[in-house]
Amino acid sequence: MTSKLQTFAKGFFALALLLLALLSTLMAQTRTYPDKIRGYKVERTVVELKKPRTDNSSKNKGQSTAGQNDGTAADDNDVDQLIQFGQPELAHVTPLGITFAMPIVVAPVTQKGHVDFLVFEDMVINGRSVEISDYNRSFDLPNRDSLTLKDPLRIYIYLPSALLAAIGEWTDSKETWPVTGRVYVFGRFKKGILGIPTSFKRCIPVEMNLTMRNPLRER
Repeated sequence: MTSKLQTFAKGFFALALLLLALLSTLMAQTRTYPDKIRGYKVERTVVELKKPRTDNSSKNKGQSTAGQNDGTAADDNDVDQLIQFGQPELAHVTPLGITFAMPIVVAPVTQKGHVDFLVFEDMVINGRSVEISDYNRSFDLPNRDSLTLKDPLRIYIYLPSALLAAIGEWTDSKETWPVTGRVYVFGRFKKGILGIPTSFKRCIPVEMNLTMRNPLRER
């Protein structure tokens, strides 16, 4: 009987995560944002992401085209690929929670831009709400290849001891954790108007819906 209950609980949890992911996707597609945040005008498509170059002749010769781009502009949905997470590294474990370092990966764009800081909102990792402090380190947007920022995020997930036994099984056994939430990218981005490059102060909302490797499996 206990075995059946455990199987049912696992199936219910998996279904709940799937529904959460679908709901997040639908909300991202219909989400509206305020006109301004912290004095920055909000604009989703202020940057244009580069796409990998397709070179048939290089492929025929067995040459790799990784890291090459043709400068093709991305559409509105591709803006959500601007900020991604790299492979997390476990930093600290206590009976009350875990801390891990999360690299931030920035996709290449077609124009110049300088990011002032990042703000994280409604972040959920493996079904648990996580508060992430602002990333107050400025950087230039890459134009050629993806950029992994020098300083990773340090994320703390609170797991009170009373819950460790109940969630330990799925926490330790799952290979990946779902991650949802939102990143606001604050900075200055250049556009060409009548052939004259002009810098605009903008905030870019990036909707996150991805998976990360479970850092506990390596411990």
